[in-house]
Amino acid sequence: MEKHRQFFSTLLTVMKIAGPPLFIVLLTFSLGVAKDVYSQELLKRRICIDVSNEEFRNVLSRIEKTADVKFSFVPQLISVHAKVSVSAQGETLASVLDEVLSPLKISYEVSGKYIVLKKNVISLPTTLVLPRPMIEGSTVRGKVTDVKGELLIGTTVFLNQTRNQIVDQEGMFVFNNVLDGKYTIQFTSVGFKSLKKEIDVKGGDLRLDIVMMEDNLQLDQVVVTSGGSPKKKIESSVAVTTISAKQLTQRPPLNSTDMLKAIPGLSVESSGGDGPGSVRVRGLPGGGYVFMGVMEDGLPVLPTGFTTSPSADQYYKVDLTVKNVEAVRGGNASVILANTPGALINVLSNTGGETFGGKVKYTRGLSQNANRVDLNLGGPLSSKVKFNVGGFYRGDAGIRPPSYRANEGGQLKMNLTYQIKPNSYIRFYGKYLNDKTTWLVPAYYSYDGSGQGRALPGFDPLTEILATRDTKVDLTGPDGKKRSYDFADGVHLKSVSGGMEFKHTTSGEWTFKNSMRYQSTKGGFVGAVVTSPSTYKSSVKYYYPDGQELVNPTGYYTGQNFTGTTTRDNQFVDILDIGKQIGRHSLSFGGAFHSYDVNTYTLGATFYTEIKDKPHTLLIGDNKGNGYSGVNIANYRDGLTTISSVTVSDEINLGKLTTDLGLRVDRFHVKGNRLQNVAPFTNVTAFDESNTYFTGSLGLNYKVNDEHALFARATKTYSALNINDYSNFNFNPETVKDRGVFMAEGGYKVNTSRFALFSSLIYARLTNIASTMAIPNTTAGFINIGTFASSRNLSAEIEAIYTPSKMLNFRLTTTFQNSKYTKYEVTAPENAREDLAGKPYIWSGNNAERIPSYIIELSASYTYKVFDAFLSFRQIGKRYTSPSNVYRLNGYNEISAGLDCKISKAIGLRVWADNLANSRGLTEGNIRGDQFLANGAFEKGSLQIGRVILPRSFWTALTISF
Repeated sequence: MEKHRQFFSTLLTVMKIAGPPLFIVLLTFSLGVAKDVYSQELLKRRICIDVSNEEFRNVLSRIEKTADVKFSFVPQLISVHAKVSVSAQGETLASVLDEVLSPLKISYEVSGKYIVLKKNVISLPTTLVLPRPMIEGSTVRGKVTDVKGELLIGTTVFLNQTRNQIVDQEGMFVFNNVLDGKYTIQFTSVGFKSLKKEIDVKGGDLRLDIVMMEDNLQLDQVVVTSGGSPKKKIESSVAVTTISAKQLTQRPPLNSTDMLKAIPGLSVESSGGDGPGSVRVRGLPGGGYVFMGVMEDGLPVLPTGFTTSPSADQYYKVDLTVKNVEAVRGGNASVILANTPGALINVLSNTGGETFGGKVKYTRGLSQNANRVDLNLGGPLSSKVKFNVGGFYRGDAGIRPPSYRANEGGQLKMNLTYQIKPNSYIRFYGKYLNDKTTWLVPAYYSYDGSGQGRALPGFDPLTEILATRDTKVDLTGPDGKKRSYDFADGVHLKSVSGGMEFKHTTSGEWTFKNSMRYQSTKGGFVGAVVTSPSTYKSSVKYYYPDGQELVNPTGYYTGQNFTGTTTRDNQFVDILDIGKQIGRHSLSFGGAFHSYDVNTYTLGATFYTEIKDKPHTLLIGDNKGNGYSGVNIANYRDGLTTISSVTVSDEINLGKLTTDLGLRVDRFHVKGNRLQNVAPFTNVTAFDESNTYFTGSLGLNYKVNDEHALFARATKTYSALNINDYSNFNFNPETVKDRGVFMAEGGYKVNTSRFALFSSLIYARLTNIASTMAIPNTTAGFINIGTFASSRNLSAEIEAIYTPSKMLNFRLTTTFQNSKYTKYEVTAPENAREDLAGKPYIWSGNNAERIPSYIIELSASYTYKVFDAFLSFRQIGKRYTSPSNVYRLNGYNEISAGLDCKISKAIGLRVWADNLANSRGLTEGNIRGDQFLANGAFEKGSLQIGRVILPRSFWTALTISF
C-alpha cells in the first residue's frame, strides 16, 4: 500500500512539473499544423478505383470509403442513376473527381471533410446570343448551434431541395440570389435531430439563427457494434442502445455497473459499490456477467461467462477517455462475441480529432470524503498522426466508510493513430490500470415484512458497514504455507495492456480490419461475508484481538466467512473482420482467437465480529490466537482457455426490407489442473476438455419510411461451461451441462423531430440450468441437492424520447418481464430435516429469483441559457429472493437530480445527487435455506441478511475544456 501511494505521489509530482510545459508545446505544435490546408490535402489523396458502367451513387459510395470523405448534394438536381466508368490506380482524388464529374456537368466545392456537388449551369451556344436580365435576389444566411450555443460545424443545409450548403468553421451558411417566395429549409447534423423550417422571402435579406436538438435515442446514427457493416439504428434489426458522453456527464455513474442502468432489458444490481456488480439479462436466471459480455474498443476484457470471480466490471473504468458506450441487446450479441447469449457492451474510446483539445475535471464527494481528477487530451500531431491520452485518479473514503480508505487508484489510457492512406490506418492502444475498491457485501437488516432494509438497534445497513477494523491477519493454509492478508486491499487489480488496430480498404472495396491486444493482470480480493448471528452468553468471555475483554456484552454478534484470493491472468485476443459489398449483399467474414491463462488461489476461514459499524474481530472463550478457524482452500484455478472462432454474415438490402443472417462457430479448449483438496493439498488432477458450439441468428428490418420501421430477430445459441466449472474440487460431468439459449424478438421504431421510440417484445428460453437446492438437515446445516432447471421469459423493452421544445427533453426506459421456471424440482433426501425428508419440491412455474417484474425510469432535462437541469425517477418492481418464491422483496424507488452551469465557454460546474429519497431497497434478501419457510414464519424484528442499495450521496464537478 505504501509503495502504491508513493508511486502515485511521484506520478502526480511529475504531472505537476511536466504537465504545463507539455501542454504548451502540444498546443503550439497543433496550432502550427492545423492550418487551412485540409481541403488541398484532401484533394491530393491518392486512391485506386476501377468501375465500368456503374450507377453514379455507387461510384460515390466507393470513393467515400476509399478516400475517407463525405459527399453532399441535392438528389433532385443530380441524377444518381447515371452510368459512370472510371479507372484510376494511385491517382489524386482531384483528378478522379474531374474524370467522373465533368461528363455529368457537375462541379464541386470542398468544405472540411465534405465535398459539395453542384449542377453546372448549362451555357447556350455562342452562335445564339440572347440578352439575359440580371436576376438579383435576397440573401438567406444564418448560424447553426445546439441549445448551449456550441457551433454545429459540418451541418448540411438544403434549401427547397434544390440548393445545399455545409455550415462553415464559423457555424454559418449563406444562400445568395434567393428569389422572393416560400421555401423549405432543412438542417441535418450527426447526433442531432433533422430540422425543417418554412421561410418566406419578401424582397429583403433573411437571417436565421437555428438551434438544433440532440438526437438522444440516436436512431438515425450509425453504430459500429451491431455486427456486419456499420449501419443506422433505424435500418438495423439489432436492438442497440447508445450511451453518449453527454449522458455519462449528465448522470455520472457511481461505478461501472451503475452505468448499465440506462439500458433496457438489463436488471442491474450495483449495490456492491465500486466492487463487482451483477447483471441479469432479459430475464435469464444467473447474475454476475454470465450472459453479458464486456468489450473495450471492440475487444473483450474477459471471456464471457463468469460471475464475480473474476468480474468483468473491474477490468474497465469509465472516465473522460470514453467517447460513448454501445450496448447490443439480444441474439446478435452471440454472433459478435463468443459465449454471449444475452447482451454485450462496447466501451469506445476517444481517438483524437482534427484539432487539438481536451478536458480536465475535478470531482468532489460532498457526502463522503472523495476526490477524483479526470483528464482527456487529443488532437493531431501531424497531418497523418492523431493521438489521445487520458485517465483518472481518485481517493475515496467510501459511501459506507470502513476504517481504511475504501477506494483508491486510477488508470492511464492512450492511443496513437497513423493514417497510412485515406483508406488505411493503424492505431496503437495502451492502458495501465491500478485500482483498489471495497466490495459492499450483504449485511444484517431488521425484517418487518416490507422487503426494505430496515435498521437494527446499533447498526444501519444503509450507511454502515460490517467490515472489521482489525484488518491484518496471517493464516496458515492446509498446505502449510503462511500467507498475510489485509482487508484494506479489498478488490485490487493491476493491469497492463497494449494492442493495435489496422484497417484497410482495397481498390476492389474489400475491407480488412484486424484488432489485437495483450493484457497482463495481477490482483486479489480480501473480504468477508456474514453467515449467521449469535446471542452473547453471560457464561462466555469475549475478547478483542489486543486482549481487551468485553464487559457484559448484550445483543448479537456474527460469524463471517473470510475470503483471501490472489490471482493473475494473461490474455491475448485477436479479431479479424473482412467485408465486401457485392450488389445487394453486404458480406462479412471473420475469425477470432482468445487465450485466457489464469492462476487463482483462495483461502477461506471463519471468524467472528460485533454487529455494529466498523466492528472489531472477536475472540471467543479465551484471548489467544487471532480468532480465525477452519482455514481451508476455498478455490483453486490453474489453466488455459483458448477460444477459436469463425463467423460469417450476409446482409441483403431489398429496398425497404433488409435481411441479415449471422453464423458463428466457437471451439473451446480448456485445460488445466484440478486441486485434490485433501492432504497434502498439493496434488492435482489434469483435465483437458474441448467442445464446439454453434450460433445462428436471422434478422429482418422493414423501413416503412424515414420515420418508421419494424424489425424481428430469432437466435439459437449457447452458454458454455468455463474453467471455473472444470476446476471445481468435486467436478462431476453428470452435474453440469452446457446451457442452451433460444431468443426471439420483434419491435417497432419511430424517429420523428420530437418523438423517438425503440420498442421490442422478447421471448427467451434457457435450458440445462445447473442448480443446487439447499435443504436443511437434522443438525441445523444444509444438504445441497443438484438438479437441472429450465426457464422462459416474456418481456417488453421500451426506450423513448419526447422533446416538446428545444429546451425540454423527456426520456423513458422501461422493462416489463415475466421470468419463470418451466422445470425445477427435487426430492429431499432421507437425512433431511424430519418435516422435509422424502418430500418432493416442485418449483416449476415459480418466478426466477432476483428478476424484477418491471423496471421503469423516467427522466427529464431542461436547458435555460447557461443552466442544464436533470431529474430522474427510477422504480424497481417486486422480486423473489429464491426459486421457492416464499420471500418476496417489494419494489423501491430511486431519485436522482443534477444541475449544470456553463460558467463560460470553457468552464462548467455541475452538482448532482443520487438516491435523493434515501430509499432502503434491497437487491437481494436472505436466500440461505429460507425457501422452506413461509413469509409468516419470519419473526418481526429478526435479523435477516440482505444487500441494501447505496445511500443518498451528493457530488460536484468542475470541468475545464480547451
